[in-house]
This record gives sequence, structure tokens and C-alpha cells, in this order.
Amino acid sequence: MNYKSKVFAFLHITLILLVLNCAAIPNPVTSKERKLQPMNQEKIRVLFTGFYRYEKEKNTILEALIKKGLVEDANSQSELELILQKKEPVYQYLFLHRINILLTFFTGGLIPSHIRTEQTLTFRYSRLGVIEKESVYEIGMDQWRGIPVIILMVTHWPNRIFKEQLLDATELEMKDI
Repeated sequence: MNYKSKVFAFLHITLILLVLNCAAIPNPVTSKERKLQPMNQEKIRVLFTGFYRYEKEKNTILEALIKKGLVEDANSQSELELILQKKEPVYQYLFLHRINILLTFFTGGLIPSHIRTEQTLTFRYSRLGVIEKESVYEIGMDQWRGIPVIILMVTHWPNRIFKEQLLDATELEMKDI
């Protein structure tokens, strides 16, 4: 191997290690009730908004709702809309956050970088277009990327943590119905 190919191979391996070494620490799912009226246990139409990249998570939530006794009917006048929205994270020290990402890149992942991810999951119940109840759940996690988090990534993979948080929010919502 010549020098250029060795350097290219080293950069390629470093980039792969940077991307694959990721672990997430979940925050507790919190809730805000916006409007309350008792919901009837009846057939309901389920609509998902904002889940275009999360097909598996959408199916998992739908299965959990059906297990809890929700009966889905596409022709029902009652509707449950689940809205997933990404929020822009707020870093207390944005300058330090940017320096941290640069340090991770230039050290080849030896110094882990921190990324904050935040979403809201809204359960909106309506009948004939009138909103009867709306619950908003805050979902967030701290993601760490770099070589030192290899040990954590087995049990704290971000996709799995996100799916668990969505299920936690769904279970919290189903307790109220």
C-alpha cells in the first residue's frame, strides 16, 4: 500500500467510528394537558402526522393502542391524531457545543461530542372536527458520539431509546382514557 491509500484507509475507518459510536441517554417523558373532556371508548380513526421517517415507530404505537383496547375504524367520526414534531434544541453554551463537535472531529472521536434531540408527541382527539382533548408529551435525549461511548451504544442505541420514549408517552396517554 502506498502512503495515499494508507491515509485514505485511516480517514475512512475514523469516519466510520465517528458515525457508528453513538449512545443516547433518555430524559423522562413529561406531559402537558391542554384541553380536557372525557373521551368515549368507541371506534376511532387514527391519523399520524409527522411520522414520515418513522414507519416502524408508527406501527409500534398503533399496535400498543390496539392492545390497550382502542378500536380503529377508518369511517369513524371520532379521530385521534398523533403529531410528532421536532423541536430545535437549546444549548446553554452554544459556543462550547460547537467547539465540542470540532474537537470530536479533529481527535477522530477520542473526545465524544454531545447532541441534544427534542420532540413533542401530541395526542389530539376530535369529533366532527371539534377538538375535545389534546395531550402533549415532551420527548428528549442526550446523544453522545465518539470512541469512548462504544460500551454504552449496545444498550443505549438512539433509535431504540426513541422508540421506547414514544411507547412510554403512548402508555401514559392510555392511562388517562
